[in-house]
Amino acid sequence: MAPNEDFKIIIAGGGIAGLTLANMLEKFDIQYVLLEAYSAIAPPVGASIGLFPNGLRILDQIGCYEAVARLSHEHLNKGYTRQENGKIIADIRYMFDHLERRFGYGLHFFDRQQLLQILYDHIQHKDRVLLNKAVTGIDLVKGGVNVTTADGSTYSGSIVVGADGIHSKVRSIMRALGTRLQPGYFDPDEEDRVPCYYRCSFGIAQHVPGWVGGEQNIVSGRGHSQLVVSGPDDRVYWFLFERLPTVKYGKDIPKYTTQDEAEFIKANASLAITEKVTFGQVFAKRLQSTLTPLHEVVFKKWFFKRIITFGDSAHKPNPLTGQGGNGAIESCAELVNAILRKRNGRAVSLDKLTDEDILDIFTETQSARHERAEMIVREAHKRQAMDAFEDPITSTIVQTLIMPQLGNEYVFNRMGNGFAGASKLEYLPVPHKARAVPFTDELPAKPVSESVSSAVRWGFVGGMGLVLAITKKAWRLPFSRLGGWGESGSIVISWLGDTPASQFLNALVSILSYPLLDKDPSMKWHLMNFLPQLISPILIYTIEGYRLGNQGSLLALPSLFTAGMQVQGIGRIAPLYGILSAIFGTESIPGRTVPKEVAMSLVPAVTLGFALPTIMSFWPTANVPAWQHWVTLWQFAPPLVNVLTALFSTGLRRLQQRRSPPDEHERDFERYKKRDVPVLQRAYMYAFAVQSTVHIATMAYAWSHPDISIAKTFFGLPNPFKANWNLPSLSQQLATFFRYDAVTAWAGYVGSNLYSVWELRRLGYIKTRSAVKAALAVVAGQFLVGSGATWAALWSWREGVIADLSQ
Repeated sequence: MAPNEDFKIIIAGGGIAGLTLANMLEKFDIQYVLLEAYSAIAPPVGASIGLFPNGLRILDQIGCYEAVARLSHEHLNKGYTRQENGKIIADIRYMFDHLERRFGYGLHFFDRQQLLQILYDHIQHKDRVLLNKAVTGIDLVKGGVNVTTADGSTYSGSIVVGADGIHSKVRSIMRALGTRLQPGYFDPDEEDRVPCYYRCSFGIAQHVPGWVGGEQNIVSGRGHSQLVVSGPDDRVYWFLFERLPTVKYGKDIPKYTTQDEAEFIKANASLAITEKVTFGQVFAKRLQSTLTPLHEVVFKKWFFKRIITFGDSAHKPNPLTGQGGNGAIESCAELVNAILRKRNGRAVSLDKLTDEDILDIFTETQSARHERAEMIVREAHKRQAMDAFEDPITSTIVQTLIMPQLGNEYVFNRMGNGFAGASKLEYLPVPHKARAVPFTDELPAKPVSESVSSAVRWGFVGGMGLVLAITKKAWRLPFSRLGGWGESGSIVISWLGDTPASQFLNALVSILSYPLLDKDPSMKWHLMNFLPQLISPILIYTIEGYRLGNQGSLLALPSLFTAGMQVQGIGRIAPLYGILSAIFGTESIPGRTVPKEVAMSLVPAVTLGFALPTIMSFWPTANVPAWQHWVTLWQFAPPLVNVLTALFSTGLRRLQQRRSPPDEHERDFERYKKRDVPVLQRAYMYAFAVQSTVHIATMAYAWSHPDISIAKTFFGLPNPFKANWNLPSLSQQLATFFRYDAVTAWAGYVGSNLYSVWELRRLGYIKTRSAVKAALAVVAGQFLVGSGATWAALWSWREGVIADLSQ
């Protein structure tokens, strides 16, 4: 068969990439031949393979997943991060179950050769898999390629796929051809710049005394780290990473002998894995082992003419994150996708593909994978650097102070970032599996690129920073003149005794008393419109503080912001919170969850903690001391909501525990049940109803009042950059402060609201049309129902959007 008559792929390498590609090609009746250098298709080389949801989804598409699931019968449900002495820093329970619930697939760890056997067993045309066929040469001929093997055989095809590992013969031949036929196509020094930062002892042990099955252990250390994982049949898979004294590159990267391995083991035998098991004890029960350098690279160009490479021959990460094999599977899928797109555009034919056609296919393949491959390599390197204490100060802070506070949602979300953007076979169905976190290609819209996202994020941060800068100029409170009850009365409050704190509290009471008592109706009217709009920030700061995905960040401290509202003004806190939310806010779909008992506590906490003191502060009474007590209580109202929420939710949780003691697994998986959503929606409805009613009523009152100008009251503000405002009275100065507080808070609200809509679109959670409609609704809502009600309505819609993404 001449190479230009029928399309045929020559696969060099019978590893995970090569055998996976062969299975895929058979699904679409594409001709191939696979050339494997070894004498066996599943030789006892290599160690283990970790299959994650991104690789498993593709294997499920080609019918191999069930065999993998049957083989890996012991689930990894306990994950530990440990110190160098084996003591636990952080732990994750139900790891497999969480991954399976989130993505439809768990984490399977087993012998690499077992996966090779599964892939081979699923090949229908085993006569196309040829052993003892090490590739030694490739010739580019008209319309195809000729491949020569070590035994002198020659094979003709349309393209060559080099899936033959980091020391790829195909890549070497391809680069030599490129240098000779098209000088400058390949960077001549690229191979010599491939770095090696670590060496690694990896292998398989069995029946290790003291080892607990079903566990994964990541052990940090100074200049070294370990990944030790349980496997089927009481196996233990280990990876011991040791940092090289100096980074090696290209030809200088060492190769290790059995003597080198023996010396390495002797030097590291005493390293602790757990508090009961050392590395030496695991190695003593080894079935096989290897000491190897770890190349870390994504080559700039993966193809030339009719030759393409992928898998470790094109993109090789540090194995710590287990993404090497999964990435190879993804690359196989993208090559097949590109081939099928070309076939569908040519009357369902691949005959006589030109060099330009092949260039299109290969370009699409690399374009689809290159950026993601770089991300995988980069993230694996960063994780290794953290575990091996390359920066001792940073690693110490993260492991001792930050990591124990983050919780497992943060860990699962970080892991998920490596899965969500995965490739799939576009022309095969994905077997249905319920998952709480959709893959990127299952979202309503394509996520926005990181470069655009970053530009918008920092633009928003800059805008909120400008608002904060304005408050620095506009906050002009004459504290030395404060302390009285309006213009003439005295304050009788002494809650904090005769202390500076009491004087400060009385000053805050004095600030609020002036607009309450002033004869100018616009001052009190402005407060009556402004203060109830604080319900939404108080409510939402509280909700965000309890969201699972925000734990471990500043957003998990809502009282910090509600107290700040009273001390610094909401005009400063709103933009500051917007900045922190843009940087630290959770993007996790399951991280959206709020404990149900917290959701149930919100309405009574807001009503008793904030709404009641606000109403009583506006309610004039002849009993001035009582009125002053209410105004004083109002100073504590926003953080009081947080206190009441904590008290009510704790009581509800304990009551529930007495009625029905919680199952630990069930409690941990509450995040996937969405039982908080209808309760949260009622809280948003409450906030919307109260704030919209107040806004409409106060605006109607002002519209009909002859002495109130809405425009002047809201926007009649002096220039904040002008040194002297020349305001005639203390009342006018305080009225100006409240107006600036309201305007800058409004800027923070609207900016944050619009940015939250952008975030939904950026992440692909909504389509562009929905984002535009939501943004317009945010703007219109400011006039129709007020800023607070608009925010509540937006969060209600947002809550539903995110919750509905979970299956």
